[in-house]
Amino acid sequence: MRPSAVLLALLGLASLAGCKPEIGPCDDPVSCERACSSTSPHACFVAGHMYAVGIGGRRQPDRAATLFERACTAGDPSGCTYLASSYEFGVGVDVDRAKAKRLYESACNSGQGRACVGLGMLIEADDPKLAKLVMERGLERLTASCRAEPGADCGALALLHTQGIGGLGEGTPDRGKSERLYAIACDAGDVESCGSLAEFVRDDDPQRAAGYYNRACKGGYLYACVRHGVDLLLGGGVPADPPAGVERLRLACDAGEPRGCAMLGTAYVSGIGVEVDERAAVDLYDQGCQVGDGYACGSLGLLYSLGAGVERDLSRAGALFAKACEADDAAACGNLGWMHLRGIGFARDRDGGVSLLGDACESGDGRSCYRLGLHTAESGDEGGASNLWRRGCELGSPDACTALSVSFIDGELGEGDHPGDHAGDQQLAVELARYGCQEGSAEGCTLAGQIFALGWNVDPSRTTAEAYFRYACELGDVNGCEVLASWLGDADPAVGAEHWARARSLRERRCRAGATEDCIVLGAYFLRGLGVDKDVGRAVELYGQACDAGATTACTARAQILMTGTGIEPDYDDAFRLFSRACAANDELACAWLGLAYHRGRGVEADLSKAVESYTRGCEQGYAFGCIGMGKLHETGTGVKQNKRAAKQLFARACELGARDYCR
Repeated sequence: MRPSAVLLALLGLASLAGCKPEIGPCDDPVSCERACSSTSPHACFVAGHMYAVGIGGRRQPDRAATLFERACTAGDPSGCTYLASSYEFGVGVDVDRAKAKRLYESACNSGQGRACVGLGMLIEADDPKLAKLVMERGLERLTASCRAEPGADCGALALLHTQGIGGLGEGTPDRGKSERLYAIACDAGDVESCGSLAEFVRDDDPQRAAGYYNRACKGGYLYACVRHGVDLLLGGGVPADPPAGVERLRLACDAGEPRGCAMLGTAYVSGIGVEVDERAAVDLYDQGCQVGDGYACGSLGLLYSLGAGVERDLSRAGALFAKACEADDAAACGNLGWMHLRGIGFARDRDGGVSLLGDACESGDGRSCYRLGLHTAESGDEGGASNLWRRGCELGSPDACTALSVSFIDGELGEGDHPGDHAGDQQLAVELARYGCQEGSAEGCTLAGQIFALGWNVDPSRTTAEAYFRYACELGDVNGCEVLASWLGDADPAVGAEHWARARSLRERRCRAGATEDCIVLGAYFLRGLGVDKDVGRAVELYGQACDAGATTACTARAQILMTGTGIEPDYDDAFRLFSRACAANDELACAWLGLAYHRGRGVEADLSKAVESYTRGCEQGYAFGCIGMGKLHETGTGVKQNKRAAKQLFARACELGARDYCR
């Protein structure tokens, strides 16, 4: 069994992560590189290892490979071992398995136990018998080295025991022995083993892990500084100490570790341990991105997509997401896929977007599963959407859990499900909504509030519902804010206004980001004076903005104001143009309003036959306005034969459709 790619990336090594060198006669990569020469090849190796792992400075795989080659050429077998690993996995150099094999063989014949193990793993598929013999030789040498001089080779053995490689325990991991060996190596001064031991015990004993992270960090292992800093920042198994966490992250960032800069940027975005400063976050993410940290590039892309701390630039956001995706950041791949799928900053590319989202979901990004589920549901495959939301929920996406809850409520089944498996489990739907809320899904909180407000499979509780709506609003769900504003506004107008203002700020931000639906709703805020002074002119502007972006209903809303002159000077010509445009796009309400234009000759020459046609069409489509217009024509005998009975029936129909003034 090979070491997992995840573990290798985590520890920053090209191959066997436990194969660590002895510390040479220098303390940092720069001084070791200066000491590197044909007569001091071990200094070349130590410098290369520090650059490979990120000890005393940022990881530089290309530079590390060059130094390993210099060490190997000058006769240092450790350099050959690590150069072989670089060629095997393509870290800092192009993949060349043949060259890797030759280098492993040379180092193994020179007595390098780690090289023998690496060679055995490389040839295992082609020649398992020889591979076993070679690995056994390597294990014997590592064991003897660990006993004679405890240090890095003990850490190498620890990893092998962790993974059950090379016949140890007949392929069964031995966690107890691994822990003891890591501890021996750490106590002997191998800082990487201290970091590995911290990872090893983190779930079971976070306090002990923190101590090992601290030792590794003080020894210059920057990855350990980042891990320790994040735990202190968020209270990951240890008492939260945000200022100390920020200090650790800043130390790593200043020393050149890009992930330290990236996580410090996240602290500035969230305001944990520092004051919120989006501009500082932009600079820190950029610093990390420039040296290839995928998370930093993806986070910077997100800020550009939102216009947070920097001017909104969707093209730049897309380029950053693409760079992060190439660095295997699944969340960035998902964000890029969403942009392509929705045509945000790019020409719409459905297939490309679906492919990126699917890959990101398979790579473990729950939010991508959630988004792909949305698209799948929109395509009519509700069962497939439920399956994607289930996977997203299992991966920890609270939005996916919320969507899955809704699918259970609606009774949708996933592939392989049967009635009663999930769709009938209403209690599970409730639990998913509450879980989504607890894990930070604002929409989940709103859904939970609705469940308790309506008493759906729970005892109704306005107090509980209000608490969920309040939390939803705090998390940024505008619907939760609007429900609260409506609920509380009658009893306490000031409180209602406060929530309307919060909702308005959320709508405004989303409107600026290009969400036309929010621009439309925001227009209604100004038209009705919801938490803001009435401003019909501003409403007209917002409707116009959404209309220009292609939202047909916004064109109709703007035209209605211009046609009636509600709060502003009427503009019949523009109103007629907008109604015609919207009607051509199959907005039946706009078609009904064209009846008024033709009836009164507003913006167009009066044409009673077209007025009758438009009013009739609108009424038949269920719009009270069309029924009212047609009723008035019958009532006065305009364009049709006077028929007061027909007029009365039309007014009654308008009443049924919600026009209370015509309920006679």
